[in-house]
Amino acid sequence: MILAKKAPIWFLLTTSTRDMVFTMVFTLTLFLIHLEYSFFTIPISISALLGTAMALILSFRLAQSYDRWWEARIIWGSIVNDSRTLTMQVLNFSSDEETIKAKEIAKLQIAWVNSLSTKLRNQKLDQKLLKKYLSEDSYNEISKKSNPVLQLSNIISSKADQLSSLSEYKKMQIDDTLVRLVASMGASERIKNTVFPSEYPLYLHLSIYMFLAFMSVSLANLGHHWEIFFILLIAAPFFLLEKAAEHLQDPFEDRPTDVPISSISRTIEINILELLDEKDIPQPLQNKGFYID
Repeated sequence: MILAKKAPIWFLLTTSTRDMVFTMVFTLTLFLIHLEYSFFTIPISISALLGTAMALILSFRLAQSYDRWWEARIIWGSIVNDSRTLTMQVLNFSSDEETIKAKEIAKLQIAWVNSLSTKLRNQKLDQKLLKKYLSEDSYNEISKKSNPVLQLSNIISSKADQLSSLSEYKKMQIDDTLVRLVASMGASERIKNTVFPSEYPLYLHLSIYMFLAFMSVSLANLGHHWEIFFILLIAAPFFLLEKAAEHLQDPFEDRPTDVPISSISRTIEINILELLDEKDIPQPLQNKGFYID
């Protein structure tokens, strides 16, 4: 996630460098064609009207992409709350004789959160972390499954049900928490696996170039130096916003614009270990200059 007021100019500009270079070549080509054949010019008011329409379409695209990003952030906020809730429930509901079992469930939740974050980013599971927080049997059990996160949910549910000191009411409360966690996992997977309609960004991209072609013809009489300068100046915000929308629509792709699920997972790990009164507690993830992972 990009940190507020810290994104460098170079990062913003490099996201659309290819489009800007193509726009410069595109504009120069149109200018040379216009210079050679002297075809009709387009009133600037028509180009401006088209630009206004493009801005509205682009704002809608950006809003839809941000909605996906914000939904992902809300989901992971729920995962934070439910992970803390689950840990407090198993610790406080169980008897002193079952404290070891309760702590095992809490550590399983740490493995669950970290496994989900790596799965969403198509990364390999952190074997070192899993072996740290899982028993050998649990580790071998999830290693055989295509969806280790779901299997971890099943193991947590099974072990919570084995807490004999819990009343039926307390077991129902824990079960409700586990249901919410599984629902959050499913919602995250839905965002990850639902492809944003490819036709829409393609048509939008082509429409931006059509608008720039109109502007190039409208500004042809300025001379190619000024024409290219103004076209690039006009094109920059369109392409920057389009690229921002493209990044926001996929919040789990291990990019600076992602929802910071690695940092959130580490925060959950720290919170749970502190509730367990553990001594070996990792440090929070540090930001990488202008963003946090």
